[in-house]
Amino acid sequence: MKAGKRGWPARMALLARQPVYTDFGAMEQTRLAQGNTLALFKPNRITSLEIKPTKNADWTPDERTKLLQMQQQNSLFDAEEDQRQVRLLEKIPFDFYYHCEYQTADAQQSVRVKLVDWEVCALYRNTRRQHGSRWEAPFRDKLERDLLAKDLMLLMGTMHRFPDQWLGVSLIYPPMPQPEDPSQSTLF
Repeated sequence: MKAGKRGWPARMALLARQPVYTDFGAMEQTRLAQGNTLALFKPNRITSLEIKPTKNADWTPDERTKLLQMQQQNSLFDAEEDQRQVRLLEKIPFDFYYHCEYQTADAQQSVRVKLVDWEVCALYRNTRRQHGSRWEAPFRDKLERDLLAKDLMLLMGTMHRFPDQWLGVSLIYPPMPQPEDPSQSTLF
């Protein structure tokens, strides 16, 4: 579904069925009590973007073996072609985190959310391809300025391997809602 003036309202109508959590702790309590593994989180503020080099910039032998096994289960290619395909699969050498502030009933809290959104990874690849070693400034510009000027929410999810860890699996960034103009009267 496309974004834009028609696409965002359709997307938001689908998402309207899901509660939007402004308190990370409340979201976690719902996970513990009801087993929810997807949730929408809208922090009060995103304070920073952290870019941290991964422990291994390339696939470890164990990761490479797992990737090959997954490919061979569904592959029409031979083993040599599988090995070539794994070589083509680029590992992102950085982890990306949003540091968020949210309000609880008692106080302002903060949380660090790892972003595993494919769009963030694609943005990294595109800015690195376009800007080379100077990729970080345009990357940060998009995630720290452009998206924060929108009505940003994080689609949070857990993974089978880490069921107790919330991850930012998608960034949802419709345009900011426009305040209603009180000078405009309704027809009915």
